[in-house]
Formats: sequence, structure tokens, C-alpha cells
Amino acid sequence: MQTQRVQKVVLCGAGFLGNYIAKALMNDVASYQAIRRVQLTSRNPEKTYAKLKQEVPSDRLLAPVEADITNPQSLDSAFKGADVVVSLVGILQGSPKQFETIQWHGAENVAAAAKSAGAKLIHISAIGADKDSNIPYARTKALGEEAVTSICKDATIIRPSIVFGPGDGFFARFAALSKFLPFMPVFGGGSTKFQPVYAGDVAKAVEIASRTFDKEAMTSTNGKIIEAGGPDIFTYRDIMNLVLTHTKRTRPILSLPFFVGKMQGLVLEQLPTNLFTLTRDQVEQLKIDNVASSNPPQNHVMLVDLLRKFGDEPPMSAHKILPSYL
Repeated sequence: MQTQRVQKVVLCGAGFLGNYIAKALMNDVASYQAIRRVQLTSRNPEKTYAKLKQEVPSDRLLAPVEADITNPQSLDSAFKGADVVVSLVGILQGSPKQFETIQWHGAENVAAAAKSAGAKLIHISAIGADKDSNIPYARTKALGEEAVTSICKDATIIRPSIVFGPGDGFFARFAALSKFLPFMPVFGGGSTKFQPVYAGDVAKAVEIASRTFDKEAMTSTNGKIIEAGGPDIFTYRDIMNLVLTHTKRTRPILSLPFFVGKMQGLVLEQLPTNLFTLTRDQVEQLKIDNVASSNPPQNHVMLVDLLRKFGDEPPMSAHKILPSYL
């Protein structure tokens, strides 16, 4: 019988998706003879750690370690002994400078520290990453990818579309808004396309990419970009209809011009983050479809193909998951 080996996996950044990834890594994987011990690392990892501690085997969750991605020295000590580092750091709103500091240079610092530790790096980016974009979120996601691959040639980059599941900040947010708003707003006709992906399926991709003892897994993921979209493509208007269907609420869906959204964003982005927060950049992003490439380059891998290759179920549909938490 093959000896079971032990891996140390550091999740750099935690939150919603990190919770799913941690659970996927700590579950026994029959086809992979290794025990993963997971360490949460962020500026404030205690909250996620306390939650996970109640849900996973006690011997699989290591003590959390505080670190700051803008402080490379703190990362070097946090990553010591790591076999795999999963980079989850990112923001949804902020100044152009904050996006550059966190999503570009922060990703660069994580990659350098992972390389110094001799760890395999898995970097979570986003569909729509584009270094020529005038939107700071999309531009710095792409610049972060470039920094990562220039330092860690064998890094795996995962580009999800909108990530959903219990605890998400997308479908759950619109469900909450539907309690208070007399109508559900969409911009520019609501024709922008999305390919929502279940958080558990992104976590499966991370688990596969972390199998450093498995030659086939490394061949399939090292140096690759995994385009992570779900099985269904929805328009923005479709998504509002989904939310209303599963919350059993009736609201008209009203299309607003993009310039109205920009005006709202100008005001709302100045206020503390809350349920109604909207930024001008978020409105601008709604002009661009957020779906996996229909003609991916040679080094890209589709999520459905990766899961199929390693015997996992295909990506879960939003139709199946949403009723459980909306």
C-alpha cells in the first residue's frame, strides 16, 4: 500500500471562496494519497479560522498566521514549509492605487514568497482580466497574472466568472436588495452575459492543481490558465429573474441607461460599503460579457474538461444551488 504523504497548503487571503477551498483540500481524496494541512494567512485570519475549526478535522487545520501582502517579509515567514500556496487576494472596489498595490504588486509579492519557499503557486484571478482595460479591477488582475507567471513559471492561474454559493456576495446581495427595492434595476438593457460558477467547483480545481505528488495533475495544471465558468450563461436580466424566482418575490425589472448608473456610482462609491454600494467602474464592467473564452488559447483549460479528466462531477448549475440559500 502506498504511504500517505502530508502537504502543507497556505491559503493567502480567506473569506467566502477560501472557506470552500479549505474544505476541499482537507477532505480525503481517494485517488490522491496525501493529507493536506491547511494554514490560513491574511491580515485577519481569525474569523475564518474559528468558523472552519468547527467544521473540519482538528488535525487538518493549522494555526492561522497573520501576514500582509504589502509586506514581503511577513509573507516569507508565513509561507515557511509550504508545499502549495493559494493566492486569493483581491478587492472589488477601491482607488486605482489600491488596486495596483493589492491585485498587482500584492500578487507579485505572494509569487516571490511562494517561489522562495519552494511552493507550487495557485493564483485566483478573474475572467475579464485585461491589461489594456481602463477599469482598474480588470487591468490589475491581468498585471497580477503577468507578475505571477514571470516569477513562478509553473503557477496555475484560475479565472472564475461570478462565483456563487451559500455565503456569496452576488446572488445573496440581489436577494437582499429585492426585499427593499420596488423594482430590480439592470443597466443598458440587462443584456451583459455572465457564466456563474459554483464556489465548490472552483475549490475542486484548486484541489486538483495542488496535487504536487501526482504527475498527471501537474502536467494538466502547471503553467495553465483554467477558465472557470459554470454550465449556464445568463444575461444580467436573467439573473434578476432567477433571484426573483427563488426568493418568490414579484418585482418589475427596470432597465436604466449606463449614464444613470455612473451617476449613482459617483455618489454611492463615496459612502461606506453597504448593501447598496455601486461604483462607476462596476457599471463600466457591465458593458463587457463575463464568460469563458469560446476559442481558448493553447495554454488555457476549461473547468469542465479539468473536472471530467479527474473523475469529478461537471460544474453545478445555479438552478440547482440557488434554492438552497436564496
